[in-house]
Amino acid sequence: MAAKYDFIIVGGGVAGLVVATRLSEIPDVQVLVLEAGEDQTADPRVNIPALGPSLVKTPSDWQFRTVPQVSVSQTAAAFWESGLLIENCFQDGLGGREIAVPQGRLLGGSGALNGLSFTITTRSNVEAWASLGNPSWDWPTFNEASKKAYSIASGEGTGPLKLSLPDNVESFWPKIWQDTIRSLGFPDSCDPLSGQGVGSSLTPDTIDPETKQRSYAGSAYLQSAKSRSNLTVVTGALVEKIVFRSEAGEIVADGVQYTKDGETTTATAQKEVVLTAGTLNSPRILELSGVGNGELLRKLGIEIVLDNPHVGENLQNHVMVGASFEALPELDTMDGIIRQEPAAVGAAMEAYGKGTGPFSRSGTVATAQLPLLADKDIAQLLDKLSGPKTSATPEFTKTLEGYVRSVLTSSSEPSGYYLSLPGFALFSGDGTMAAPPPGEEKYFTIALLLAHPLSRGSSHITSASLESPAVAIDPAYLSHPFDVEVLARHVQLLEKIATSEPLHSQLKPSGKRNPANALTDLEEAKEFVRKTAVGAHHFTGTCSMMPRELGGVVDEKLRVHGIRGLRVADASIVPITVRANPQATVYGIAERAADLIKSSL
Repeated sequence: MAAKYDFIIVGGGVAGLVVATRLSEIPDVQVLVLEAGEDQTADPRVNIPALGPSLVKTPSDWQFRTVPQVSVSQTAAAFWESGLLIENCFQDGLGGREIAVPQGRLLGGSGALNGLSFTITTRSNVEAWASLGNPSWDWPTFNEASKKAYSIASGEGTGPLKLSLPDNVESFWPKIWQDTIRSLGFPDSCDPLSGQGVGSSLTPDTIDPETKQRSYAGSAYLQSAKSRSNLTVVTGALVEKIVFRSEAGEIVADGVQYTKDGETTTATAQKEVVLTAGTLNSPRILELSGVGNGELLRKLGIEIVLDNPHVGENLQNHVMVGASFEALPELDTMDGIIRQEPAAVGAAMEAYGKGTGPFSRSGTVATAQLPLLADKDIAQLLDKLSGPKTSATPEFTKTLEGYVRSVLTSSSEPSGYYLSLPGFALFSGDGTMAAPPPGEEKYFTIALLLAHPLSRGSSHITSASLESPAVAIDPAYLSHPFDVEVLARHVQLLEKIATSEPLHSQLKPSGKRNPANALTDLEEAKEFVRKTAVGAHHFTGTCSMMPRELGGVVDEKLRVHGIRGLRVADASIVPITVRANPQATVYGIAERAADLIKSSL
């Protein structure tokens, strides 16, 4: 007989471990977590903060890639004869480039290998979600849920996830950054945990200030809960599908079929299945289970359980560009470590043994959330530019465009997210880290993310098999021309930051830089965006939380429309993407999901 549990959590990443930990606080509730990856909670590549990126392109990474990015992708357009992508007119795109998509495949998910930054999204962003038929997702409620997840030395938050500011927050480069942003007329004290404000920030990392180790769901949540007799965690378990039954005319989630070590098992969920596999894998599992666009499922020979064409749609991600500037040779940077110079790496390891140094922090603590105050006409461009037709409903598109317009016309809402790093840290054309240039020069890098893109894509399976590459991930980067306009203007602001004091005096006069020439001309900035932009690893939206008639997959209680006993609780439910790194938002969603589930018992 198959094993029976009250709740089955599909995906042992950030959201899954938070939900499982909270539900297992109830002693008589049996919880099963299924994770495709392995338990690497003792792996130094996970625990030493700076080593997380070394897990990329290993078995701990799903190693996804996008389809070629040529506006409405020709690959996806050929695949989607059903009409979801109606027009294949040329927009900007990324010139046909495929972009790497690292996603954590281990216990703790992407929280075990990400860049550590922890930024709460804005109050206005959450209120925009609420306006899409989710009234219970108001800012006070979401903020309260988020604070259950984290705690920081200043006393804010009560949760198990430990946040800290790196030991260099008062050192040279962060102060230079803050003073430069202030010289441009922006505040120098934007609180990244407040849900509001623009200006420069010292952004906390998910690092335990006492141990100097990465703090993530695997350590902060699971370690205290794994000894509970009512919590079972199975790693190396590849979920094949969710199993359904019909009951009194309703579709009911009955359990989960998965394979481990070549053996197929079906586990029964007596109460609910909670899908927490992430923005790319949650819609994938739904589609493999027969929940999704009927045209797609029929073509792949999958029995249709529920026809909902919105599954896998509304994929969003931040588009990112960057520039590096040669710094004065006498200044301290991370270039020796980036070039893997033995002396620099050895010194960093020795310092880490004492709880300090570059291995004990993320390197991107000095950030900024900035509006485009100088360009009063930018919002008017939205009336003149239109993107390609997608599956988005007119009602959702109206809300989305209204929200983006409100951001661009407000002096207190950021449309660009800037990250600074003392060292060379640019991306190659495929989204992987670029090799540092030869030589012994030192650099200062500014990366720039478009906070709220209008471009929307999709992620769908291309086969009924379980092979992870059999998924067409098409973020449709820059398919909406308005994104190019906004990001190019932020590139001009980036150039202004680099020529403003006191930062400018720390850069070598006539020194090397990438790009080679200053991008002060708008048309040149647009071309730079088209040629060099890549995607951040901040995917959201494929199982959006809103009424089905607006394009939703789940309701405000995270229940899948049309199915009883099935919820989705991860970044895929975000209907309008967050302002910065989504990590903090995912913890908040998971805590909120646990509250919703508990209240239904």
